[in-house]
Amino acid sequence: MKAIILAAGRGKNLNPLTEARPKPMISICGKPVLEYIVRGLVDTGTRDIIMVVGHHGNHLKRYFKRGERFGASIQYIEQEKQTGIGDAVLLAQEKLIPGERFFLVYADILFEANIFSKTLETFNLKLAPVASITLTPKIHPYYGNVSINEHIGITQIADHLDEDQAGSYVLAGVFIFDYTLFDSLKKSNGDMQAAFEDIVREQGLFGSIFEKEWIDLGYPWNVLDANHFLMKSYRDAKIAGSVKFDGNVTINGPVQIEDDVVVGGGTIIQGPCYIGRGSYIGNNVLVRKNTSIGAESVIGFGVELRNCVLFDNVKVGRLSFIGDSVIGGAVEIGSGIMTVNNLMTGETVKVNINGKPVDSGLLKLGAFIGDQTKVGASNTLAPGSIIPSGHFVPHHVSL
Repeated sequence: MKAIILAAGRGKNLNPLTEARPKPMISICGKPVLEYIVRGLVDTGTRDIIMVVGHHGNHLKRYFKRGERFGASIQYIEQEKQTGIGDAVLLAQEKLIPGERFFLVYADILFEANIFSKTLETFNLKLAPVASITLTPKIHPYYGNVSINEHIGITQIADHLDEDQAGSYVLAGVFIFDYTLFDSLKKSNGDMQAAFEDIVREQGLFGSIFEKEWIDLGYPWNVLDANHFLMKSYRDAKIAGSVKFDGNVTINGPVQIEDDVVVGGGTIIQGPCYIGRGSYIGNNVLVRKNTSIGAESVIGFGVELRNCVLFDNVKVGRLSFIGDSVIGGAVEIGSGIMTVNNLMTGETVKVNINGKPVDSGLLKLGAFIGDQTKVGASNTLAPGSIIPSGHFVPHHVSL
């Protein structure tokens, strides 16, 4: 069985993290989100993958190439204009033949167990189109839009629901369809919602209830949720043999440290946390739990990192505090930076998303910094700050 992965979306609500990279290439615990998806498909026996790419699609092509490294065979289709999910699916039609069944997968999801094997199990039982559904996650309280009957047949997939209308289930972004999906899409002029409704009405669409934890990346702080989620699987410390400790280093809990990392004396590392290949952690650094440090990063003397995600090639200057934050790739943070991560009023932190304040629902939330940004020394960043990709914040000096 083949798989179509929809990886062309812009992900504007994830700005600044997706300004210079595709949403599926957000890196957590050493891997982009899309790698977890590809490996999950391969583990299910699905190796023939059609990837629809668009926004910064070359990032995906450079990383995955033809897929050999992942045990897959990957073909790419370019969606030049962002004209919707339905149009992206129709672009992949030429890679399939009538009668063929296939996975359809959204590229912005993470899952605790193999969601693909569960979906395939339901399909083999029902021999009809299947949509993976999951209980409404706590981070999306108004999200439930799927209704099912006693035979787990889907009776309704609503586009948008108010809080008082929301149901118990959501689409989990994994489906198994046959070639007739393309007919439904053409009938609905590429409208995916209308195509779903057509399939429910004409063929029937069964739910595959996924009872393990699941998350999709909708807003920048969901990257922190995903990081927590992935680190729940850490059980023991895994430290590569090439790691070098320069002096006394304290390690508590399940810590994963990749090859060629150097850790300075006096540093304390509290798991669960992840430190990527080739990184340097200076003296007297405090790495607190639920922190992910990308490859080739440099963390200066006396820095404290708390519940944060750093992409690859990040530099953090001495005596800085980075908490409850997501830092993009190749970002340089000067010395003495403070990310304030709570409001003195005790309110939850709101973040400006595309010009509108969105309540994160979190009491503690720091900054979100886009790729290749430079933040000068001695700056204080307010809760929920967003700094665009490629931005330059000058040193904060008194003279």
